[in-house]
Amino acid sequence: MILKVLAFGAIALLLGLRLARTPLGAQVLGVSLRVLNVVYLAALLLAGILAVVLEQWILLAVVAVLLVLSGVEELRRRQAAGGSSR
Repeated sequence: MILKVLAFGAIALLLGLRLARTPLGAQVLGVSLRVLNVVYLAALLLAGILAVVLEQWILLAVVAVLLVLSGVEELRRRQAAGGSSR
């Protein structure tokens, strides 16, 4: 029971970090977007490792989806940056 509560807490934290990864979130928190991105990816990595070790498959699925979304966002950002310089 306690692991389920911790898993849902971790999911809420990851979603909160995802929402904070905006220019407004960076300004409110007083850190750069790059720092927020690094913290977010580190939190995803740690949550993924803990999910496997503790066999929390719902948490692992959420981590996988958030990692895929982050990868897609990064690819879109790089394509937009590359396309605008031509």
